[in-house]
Amino acid sequence: MKKLLRLIAVSTVLTCLLGAASGEPKEGAQYIRLAKPVTGVDARQVVEVFWYDCPHSYQLEKPLDDWAARQKPPVKVLRIPAVWTDQPEMVAYARLYYTLDRLGLAQQEAIPVFHAVRDRHQNLTTEKNTLKWAAKQGLDMEAVRTAYESKEVTDAVQAAPALRERYQVVEEPTVVVGGRLRTSPFQAGSSAETIRVLDHLYRTAAAH
Repeated sequence: MKKLLRLIAVSTVLTCLLGAASGEPKEGAQYIRLAKPVTGVDARQVVEVFWYDCPHSYQLEKPLDDWAARQKPPVKVLRIPAVWTDQPEMVAYARLYYTLDRLGLAQQEAIPVFHAVRDRHQNLTTEKNTLKWAAKQGLDMEAVRTAYESKEVTDAVQAAPALRERYQVVEEPTVVVGGRLRTSPFQAGSSAETIRVLDHLYRTAAAH
């Protein structure tokens, strides 16, 4: 009888733990509500603030893309490169992102950039190194050069810090839904949990 009671007790504890793990994400724990919601954005807008030299951004890239592609209709994630003006490397990688974005290649080349920076430890913070990398990727070097040096890309880079601040992001990667709700691997616990929380926030927003 004692053995049976112990088994029942263990089963009960496991059931509670599994229930908690599979329950809805909790506000204040796995996600937070922005103190000042971003105005003028769609309730289902999904924003990711990331950095090419961030391991967690790298880990989140493919799961986030896969999640976005599974939605009906597919979700277009608005990527914002994380920039603090006193961090030259962040500024440089923002220029790389906006260069690729201007050429319509940002999503296609995201994993290759992460691979180069994080796995191969390549420094892509200069125009010379960027062009060298672009050549190896088979990209049009002249098009990359023109975009890299363009006023449009320069303006986007200069606007990036204010854009990050608008979404009240203090770490990368961070995902914001509807300009109101924010989560990250640090809040959710992992990249996989970030996607689970994002899915909940997105579906809640969609329901309203």
